[in-house]
Amino acid sequence: MPEEGKENFSAGLKYLKTGEMEAATRAFEKAYRENKENPSYMSYYGMCAALKWGKIGLGIELCTKAIKKEFFKADFYLNLGKVYLEADNRKGAVTVFKKGLGIDKDNEELHEMLVILGVRKRPVIPFLGRSHQINKYLGIFFRRTLPDLLRTKGPERKKEE
Repeated sequence: MPEEGKENFSAGLKYLKTGEMEAATRAFEKAYRENKENPSYMSYYGMCAALKWGKIGLGIELCTKAIKKEFFKADFYLNLGKVYLEADNRKGAVTVFKKGLGIDKDNEELHEMLVILGVRKRPVIPFLGRSHQINKYLGIFFRRTLPDLLRTKGPERKKEE
């Protein structure tokens, strides 16, 4: 990361972790103004500006631009998804969160956002309703049995004598 804006960006991350959105937004804004080509500065400033100040258009623009520059950073997808949620675009947010998981399948924040949104798998038999008894019981059956059947066994452990 170039030196320009690095201190402000670090301060912004600290403020964000402690929940001080106003201070975080101002710090990210300063970092972005010092180096407008840095994708991290774009993404975090865009997300904070949308969440704190309601600048949804700016948030979407900057977060999308950051993803185009560095598509391999899952945090950028998380930030864009949060902006979509602020704009009441739940479907867009879910799509972006899933793309982020495609980049980093172990990202806990992305998983958490999808759980909060209540994203569910499709019903087993799509033409029947989700609450239909057949779908309900087949879903339970597959969820409980398939993971055990597909799980690969590791090496046997030796019992201590």
